[in-house]
Amino acid sequence: MDLKDMTVLVTGGGGFMGSHLCEALACSGAQVRVIDNFASGRPGNLAGIKDRLELVNGSVADEKKVRQACCGVDAVVHTAFPMAMRERSLETDVMVDYLAGLFNLLKETIAVNALFVYISSIAVYGNQQYVPVDEKHPLEPVMLHGAMKLAGEYLCRTLAHSHGLKAVILRVADIYGPKNTRVSVPVRFLMNALAGQPLRVFGSGRQSRTYTYVDDFVQAVLGVLITPAAVGQVFNIAGDQVVSMYDLALLAKQIANSSSPVILEKNMPSDGRQLVIDGTLARQTLHLGQPVSIREGLTKTRDWLLLEPGFYQ
Repeated sequence: MDLKDMTVLVTGGGGFMGSHLCEALACSGAQVRVIDNFASGRPGNLAGIKDRLELVNGSVADEKKVRQACCGVDAVVHTAFPMAMRERSLETDVMVDYLAGLFNLLKETIAVNALFVYISSIAVYGNQQYVPVDEKHPLEPVMLHGAMKLAGEYLCRTLAHSHGLKAVILRVADIYGPKNTRVSVPVRFLMNALAGQPLRVFGSGRQSRTYTYVDDFVQAVLGVLITPAAVGQVFNIAGDQVVSMYDLALLAKQIANSSSPVILEKNMPSDGRQLVIDGTLARQTLHLGQPVSIREGLTKTRDWLLLEPGFYQ
């Protein structure tokens, strides 16, 4: 199916990942619908396409709102996720709303026979047991949000078997870019470098990540929507470069043309993980192009920060 023939619902469309996806869908000619209560997302993130989308203002935990939002859609892309859970909140209400919202979406997706694209995370893998981490890696999350993402994956798989849900699971590696509501490490390094402040790296600085620029995430979702063979599969979505925290800080400093010092805080706790993620399966199956390099992604993020100096105030 061509994107121009599709109506796509994006949950959390006012957020970081959701708003970038909505922009790309609108530019591709798809009919875009958003459900968001803007608890952490921002209406301003959708300002450029507000006349080209339909907004259902509400929470996915509201069954009636979800039924309204899912009516007549061809696909649902579930990007919404509570910010409190990423910050390790143990509030019962947050977890209940997340699971209720997910289940509401799954029920309605089945009812309208749509495709469900579940945005998971590499946090479901936990500590790396071999290099690189592919989709067959053991699932042993060590953080709460990874456990909740994995619970969502199991719901998708179970309903695929029991009720014919058409689902695709995308495990996204550490993602960054413009409009990132959460100040991730690349954004923090750039902000500090631009402000002439020290870039502090916890631990030895040797801990490493495979980062994903937000445009690569968007292209992966668009690829899923037009690739029937993707249904039922799980894909890692990741860049193809691995960078240590120390080298990331040096690169951010260089791109910001900054004289800020890079300081190793060896007495500060660090997770010490080496997360080397293999995104080959997605690139081959979804016919994706070359991922955005870390240098290019940081440069684009720097340019945005200079244009939006008040975004994080």
